[in-house]
Amino acid sequence: MAAMQYRALGKTGLKVSALAMGCMRLPENDSDLAAAVVDAAVEAGINYFETTRGYINGKCQHLVAPGLKGRSRGLIVSGKAGVNEETTADSYRQEIDLQMQILGVDYLEFFQVGWFSLEKLPLLTKDDGALTALDKARSEGIISHIGFTGHDQPENVVKLVETGIFDSVTLAYNMVNRSYAPAIRRAAELGVGVVVMCPVAGGMLAAPAPQLQELIPGGSQTTAAAALQFVLANLGVSCACSGMNTLQMVEENVATVASFSGMHDEDWLRMNGVLDQFATVGDRFCTACGYCMDCPEGVDIPGIFRLYNYAKVYGLEDWARLQYQRMDPAKRAEACVKCGTCEPNCPHKISIMDQLEEVAEALGVSAGTQSRDSE
Repeated sequence: MAAMQYRALGKTGLKVSALAMGCMRLPENDSDLAAAVVDAAVEAGINYFETTRGYINGKCQHLVAPGLKGRSRGLIVSGKAGVNEETTADSYRQEIDLQMQILGVDYLEFFQVGWFSLEKLPLLTKDDGALTALDKARSEGIISHIGFTGHDQPENVVKLVETGIFDSVTLAYNMVNRSYAPAIRRAAELGVGVVVMCPVAGGMLAAPAPQLQELIPGGSQTTAAAALQFVLANLGVSCACSGMNTLQMVEENVATVASFSGMHDEDWLRMNGVLDQFATVGDRFCTACGYCMDCPEGVDIPGIFRLYNYAKVYGLEDWARLQYQRMDPAKRAEACVKCGTCEPNCPHKISIMDQLEEVAEALGVSAGTQSRDSE
């Protein structure tokens, strides 16, 4: 197997593995497997681990800790916490200390301001706020670098990058959601490291899609491999952060990244030109993050949109319709009463209620009947 590749993480002076590990998808109820996955990642040369306390029902950092034990100083481990009106320097420092305690480390290379947006900037920079705590922790050698993650509008992400506060930005970017390409380009210009989350679109691009695999010069064995290679073909990207929860996923992703040698400019332009043809899907694509849940009526919003995305992007209408009609009727789009609870929670600002109505028309029982009648 080819050796892991490393890239500059902005102007930090750090070399980061081209494949990073997002730890929000570790197996919640199998701590031994979680530790083995983290251990395998480290052994394969992955050196960036993105964690936070709230993931996996509060278990994320507890699951990560055993795999990092005794060797975190050689790794780029990041913690993460959000800010709100009540956040103070003291409360944020307590959060930093708590996350380090759970991870079993005395130092974090990065601490990220999570779920961040331009409108929250005053909350970060206010007197005796979170930035005060971060600067103090950095001066004490508790952390070395500050980053942010979020799903704000691309132009707002650019403005945040331009503040000079941050050493890295973590944002979603993949074959079906390229809206942050300008932010990646600007971050690269300023020497801000770019960590890409959702490179496989929340697992959606793990499904077979030969038309996407063929976009990579020479073809890719799987759609997931094509997705990772697409992200890393962008020279502004420092690393692709993939949520891996099995040893097989680690092995396959490491092999994909380690063997990828980049892409010629003409191939990159050609590939993006083809992807432009899929633009009707929309740049704000559901990645099944689950922030819209729990629906008061029990509608399975991420599950429904996953099927609809397959139908719209890949033309797998018959398969998606069959899977949809196998769902519990109480969880289908038809059960939506348009209460509106979900929409404010969507980081991608999807018009959820309107799209659920579209799904009911496209994949519902009546749609299936119409399809058969037309044959």
